[in-house]
Amino acid sequence: MKLHTLLKLGVLSVLLVGGPALTSVHAAAADDETTEIGEQMDRMNRAFRELRKLAADAGSNAASLELVATMRAASAEAAKHTPALAADLPEAKRAAFTAAYREQMDKFIGVLDELAAAFKAGDNTAAAELVGRLRDVQRQSHREYKKPD
Repeated sequence: MKLHTLLKLGVLSVLLVGGPALTSVHAAAADDETTEIGEQMDRMNRAFRELRKLAADAGSNAASLELVATMRAASAEAAKHTPALAADLPEAKRAAFTAAYREQMDKFIGVLDELAAAFKAGDNTAAAELVGRLRDVQRQSHREYKKPD
């Protein structure tokens, strides 16, 4: 066999044998880094993806309300915690950072409350607009308070 072919086989063997082990090590490391806020954000993200699909459909308002309730509960729980990014800040700035984070979460919850009212009123046009506002608040919040990956 040529050296080039042997090298390819060697690399392939390492990937096939070591790849799953490397993946499980990476997954375990990722689990260690999961925060309470991260878990709540995951819950909100799953609900929000589904909500964006349903928001314009008046026939799905009951399901949409359940998703909003899930997002609201997760938001309220996440607001009780301090973002991991706060640990990277000087001690003097942490309290203000955390207060601003909680204020932003309250703003998000306020939009969720407006969204719930729109679904209850059957105003899916307003609901669709509010879903867009939620997306805007989410993006702004992640830029300011989420620790870069």
